[in-house]
Amino acid sequence: MITATLIGGGSPQMVQIVVDVTPVGVPWTLTGAVNGRSWTVPGGEGVGDGSQLTLGDNRAPGNQPIVYTFTAGPSSQTSAPITVPFASDFVLQSLNGSRALALELALGSLDTSLASNQAQFRVAGRSRSAIRYDVTGDVEGRFGVFVTQEQSAEFRALLATGEPLLYRLGTELADMDPVGVISYGNLDSTLLPRQGKRVWWFPYAIIDDPYMDVRLGSFSWDDFDAAWAGKTWAEFDARMAGIPWDQFDTFDWSTI
Repeated sequence: MITATLIGGGSPQMVQIVVDVTPVGVPWTLTGAVNGRSWTVPGGEGVGDGSQLTLGDNRAPGNQPIVYTFTAGPSSQTSAPITVPFASDFVLQSLNGSRALALELALGSLDTSLASNQAQFRVAGRSRSAIRYDVTGDVEGRFGVFVTQEQSAEFRALLATGEPLLYRLGTELADMDPVGVISYGNLDSTLLPRQGKRVWWFPYAIIDDPYMDVRLGSFSWDDFDAAWAGKTWAEFDARMAGIPWDQFDTFDWSTI
């Protein structure tokens, strides 16, 4: 059996996927799909050991029904559809999901380009150029986002590490992938003082996800400590009484 649940108090929420049992010694994969497009959940490949599997997914698009599929050998199981609510049609977040901002795209943000990776050389005595070429580059482009004064500090914190970012769409936009990892160049902006916001422009390139083999924990020890701050061990024992380890592993500490 496979179940998918929204967890955590952040926005957007993470999806926690739980598979009751992974067949011993059988290679497995866990994927999500929406509107005919699919992706592998972070850490979503392995070999079964007979125990419960719990993974988190922070790379799903929003406002659309998602179905997760667990495949082990020739058999597969699918979850009931689940939707991650987005407050906007565009979310920019860190790869681990610890920081995320719901933003509005500026006009002209959907224009893209492809790098040809061809070079032409004029050769003496020939009317046609000689060329060298390699595989065509993936999508590149430039998008703009409106950042309000209230979002400014979080926006700067999101960029502070310099690591690649993840974009997630809350609507289907033409031929754009609903989720993608991007590297970005130097940013520039324009202040809109009467609207209390600034437009930031990102020159970006789609890149491979560098952490697809890393399993995402649903909660950290900091989340656990925050949930039980000021409470006693007796209260902990009473709340957790009768809960097996499999349920403890999937517990949503934001509900405490």
